[in-house]
Amino acid sequence: MSRRSKGHDYLGWALVTMALLAPLPMGGIRAFFAMLYAVVVAVMGLFYAVGLYRGHVRPRLPLSAFAVPVILFGLVIVWLLTSLLPLGVAAAPEWAALSPLVADVTGRITIGPGATFDMLVRYLTYALFFILALQVAVEKQRAKALFRVVYWGIAAHALLALASLVFFGDVLLFLPKDAYNGDATGAFVNRNSFATFAAFGAIMGVALIFGDTEEDGIRSRLSRPLIQLGFHVAPLALIALALVYSHSRMGMFVAALGAGVVALIAVFRSTGLRRILAGLLIVTGLVSGAVLANTGGILFDRMATVDRDADVRLAVYEQTLGLIAARPLTGYGGGTYEDAFRAVKTDPISPDVTFDAAHNLYLELAAELGIPATIAVVLSVLLLAGTTAVAAVRRPQNWMIPAAATAVVLAGSVHSLVDFSLQIPAIVLMMLLILALGFAQSRPAQPAG
Repeated sequence: MSRRSKGHDYLGWALVTMALLAPLPMGGIRAFFAMLYAVVVAVMGLFYAVGLYRGHVRPRLPLSAFAVPVILFGLVIVWLLTSLLPLGVAAAPEWAALSPLVADVTGRITIGPGATFDMLVRYLTYALFFILALQVAVEKQRAKALFRVVYWGIAAHALLALASLVFFGDVLLFLPKDAYNGDATGAFVNRNSFATFAAFGAIMGVALIFGDTEEDGIRSRLSRPLIQLGFHVAPLALIALALVYSHSRMGMFVAALGAGVVALIAVFRSTGLRRILAGLLIVTGLVSGAVLANTGGILFDRMATVDRDADVRLAVYEQTLGLIAARPLTGYGGGTYEDAFRAVKTDPISPDVTFDAAHNLYLELAAELGIPATIAVVLSVLLLAGTTAVAAVRRPQNWMIPAAATAVVLAGSVHSLVDFSLQIPAIVLMMLLILALGFAQSRPAQPAG
């Protein structure tokens, strides 16, 4: 094994370790942990760059291989920087309610320079993390090994969530919970955030069951059915159980949606018994949903609150649309949604209730960054996911990881229509890691230069 290959191995394990440990400090939602992630990723990037320089070699997957997403996301970074500059922009009249805040930032596009700077750091961290993950995911066997470890790591989080709920007295990292009592949340504060994270694992498990068919060292020692049962099916069952106990309506839906997409791809790609199994999985999912819909339990007690929740959500969406209409091109600055919404919040939303997220990622981004920058962010991810989707359908072999990456992005994107999972750093890092594995495996390997 070459020194460069070993370097990629070390980097790959470091990235996977970071993605699996990121949820432990409550999903990394505190500013301290976001900055910690930034420092860790920056150090990884520095070591990787030094290795390239000393070895006189090129990156395995250069930025030119996905130039359009790079340009789009780069423009968003430039926009975040621009919004921090004192450009002499006049404050909007509606900010009289926030006069102390506006007075401090007169002349800037953003109404909260600190929050916008934090968002800038997060986005740069995400970008560098994704680029590094791409480099280690080019080699096929390494990508498959990392994919499996990530899957097992998510299953370990599911086990932690169930144990914390059932055996340790419903705690959050062995501390008393402030909210979501009776729900499996794992290391996350919010049940829906944990459910999104677990949904990623469920999708990966289904992909492994139907796509992991190539022989390797493990299969030379153990029978294939034992491998499937012990390393694929059992973790999937654990993740599914944790999802049920999360009582997250949308989390279970996006898990089923993503798993169904992978199973549907497997129906068209597989033959014989595997095609039958994939079809049965889809049918089983539909039947299970129908059965659960007619049973009792906490999850379906929560279903009765849909109308009540919808009234509040629709009011938040309507008032957020008002924010967007006031500044459709510029927004109010990255990370400033809480301050901006507080200035316009009206009935039927209680004045005592604070919204630091719009429960819709796309509306929130449009309010913060403006519509053009929001389109650029979303499109940059969708273009990458589109490449993995094409590879999953058309590649003659090695479709498993691209299919899982496509379904993971779909699950995260759909859940973000009604919640804020993709504002949680730990979930974003995990999605980007899986997407990087899928995108790198969707392209021909770049020769080491």
